Amino acid sequence: DLPRDHGAHPETRTEWWYATGLVTDDAGHRYGFQITFFRQGLSPEAPEPGSSRLRARQIAAAHLAVVDIDAGKFHHAERLRRAAGGLAGWSETDLDVWLEDWTMQRTDDDAVAIRARDPETGIGLELELRPEKALVLHGNAGYSQKGASPGNASAYLSWTRLSASGSIEVGGSTTEVSGGAWFDHEWGTSQLGTGVAGWDWFSLRLEDGRDLMIYRLRRADGSADPFSSGTVVAADGGTSRLARDDVGIEALEWWDSPASGGRYPVRWRIEVPAHGIDLDVRGLLPASELDGSATTGVVYWEGPIDAIGSARGEGYAELTGYAGSLEGLF
Repeated sequence: DLPRDHGAHPETRTEWWYATGLVTDDAGHRYGFQITFFRQGLSPEAPEPGSSRLRARQIAAAHLAVVDIDAGKFHHAERLRRAAGGLAGWSETDLDVWLEDWTMQRTDDDAVAIRARDPETGIGLELELRPEKALVLHGNAGYSQKGASPGNASAYLSWTRLSASGSIEVGGSTTEVSGGAWFDHEWGTSQLGTGVAGWDWFSLRLEDGRDLMIYRLRRADGSADPFSSGTVVAADGGTSRLARDDVGIEALEWWDSPASGGRYPVRWRIEVPAHGIDLDVRGLLPASELDGSATTGVVYWEGPIDAIGSARGEGYAELTGYAGSLEGLF
C-alpha cells in the first residue's frame, strides 16, 4: 500500500531503509556510499497510561559510510538514539526518517533525498536519488520468506536502479558527484530461520539494463539455506524470482580483518545459468568492514563491487555473520 508502506511499521521488531551507490566527480574520482536507517522495536505493548513519553519503546540507529575508492580508504560513522523527544523518528505514512540531522525522505515525484554529515569523521552526503525503473516487490508480491515458519519472513521492496546526483564529503572536502544507486526497504519481526548464521547479499546494476539481487542465507557450516533467494529485474522492469538452486556463488578470494578477526570473501564467481549470467565479481576495497557494535551490535562487511563476464556491472555487497553469528538477532 504505497506510499503508506514506504513509511515505518512499528508493529514489527526490525526495519531498515537503505541506500548505496557508486558516484564519480568531475575529475573522475570514484566513491561508494552507504546510508542505512534502522528502527528497532523494544516492546510490542502499548505504553501504560501516564508513562513517560521519553521511555525508550523504539530505538533508531543509522550507519553512514563513504568509500574513497581511488585512495583506498573506508570511512564510516554511526548514531543511536531513542525514538522519543524529537531526537529521532519516522513517518508511518511515507518515507520520512530522521536521526537528529541525518534524514531520508521521498519527494512528491518519488526521488529519495538524503542529507547526512558527520563532523567528527569529515564525511557527508547530500544526494538526490531518482528511480529509473519501477519499484520492485521481492519474493511473493513483496513477502520474502527466509525460513520454514510463517514468521521467518520480511516485507521487502526496492528501487534497483536510480540516478544519483549531488555532493559527497570526504576528509572535510566536498565535491559534486553523479552516478547510480540502489534503495531497499525491509521490515519484519523474526526474519531468519533456525541455524542461519548470516547472509551474503549482492546488488548489481548490469550494463545490459538488467539488475540482480541475490541473498544467500548462510548456515553455520557455510552452506546455503534452502530459503536463499533473489530477483532478476529486466531492462523493462519485469521481474523473475530466483530460488537457491538457480544461483551459483563461489568465493575466489578472501580478506582477513585485523580488527574483528572475521574472514570475508571479497571476490566471487556468480552464475545464474537460466538467465545467461556468469560474472566475476570483486570488492573494490577489501577493507570495507563496518563495526556497528556500538549501535546495532553487528560487525559486517559492506562495500562497492564491480563485475565483468557475461555483462559488466557495478553495485554493493553486504556480508554478515563472519565476525560473529547473527542467529537469534533477526
